[in-house]
Amino acid sequence: MDGKMPEVASEQFVDLDSDWESALTNEKGRENLRGYFDGASRGNPGEAGAGALLMDEKGTVLWKCARPLGVKTNNEAEYMALILLLEEVERRGVTARIFGDSSLVVNQATGKWKIKEPRLKSLAERAAALLKATGSAIEWVPREQNSQADRLSNEALDEEKGTGDAPQKPQFDPARLEKAGEHIFIARGTEDYAVDVLHRACTCPAFQRYRRCKHLDAALGVHDK
Repeated sequence: MDGKMPEVASEQFVDLDSDWESALTNEKGRENLRGYFDGASRGNPGEAGAGALLMDEKGTVLWKCARPLGVKTNNEAEYMALILLLEEVERRGVTARIFGDSSLVVNQATGKWKIKEPRLKSLAERAAALLKATGSAIEWVPREQNSQADRLSNEALDEEKGTGDAPQKPQFDPARLEKAGEHIFIARGTEDYAVDVLHRACTCPAFQRYRRCKHLDAALGVHDK
């Protein structure tokens, strides 16, 4: 992918902070942001990736992300891509029109369709809460109108398989995780960090900036076993 920063590449994450200042200097810029998301799974369930981006009214990409997800179903990957996008919208303190090509995710997140798969319920609830918190709206679009997010999700898959140009992700030793609750771990090290696997969050600086970190990845691996 283009425009990578060294520390960002290790998380398979592209964050174009510098473009935001001019885009958000007035209310009109804030109100005309568009977000696109896509999730992909090779195997369903299989290795999965999430892609998301935000652009201004002129179509300039302000932020984009390609994130490997491990083994997930396609629907899980779609939801996680949407949540990734909405968390960035919330972090920026903006609102956006959100577009995706998964009719299931769009209709479930807006409450139009019932959720039949239990494992999707918490993801749908998180997405709905973020939509409400950010004041964002979500719409379905045909796949051909979601090509940039689709490309990012596939780049994430290629990086997960080692076919991309991103370096190996940093690893955290699971033995240094101390369970402090049903969904809470303490990552022990030079600095200790709290990891919440239910809400997929960590108190470390890397997570606060990139919404992903080695501590959360390790805790998720332990918790899912």
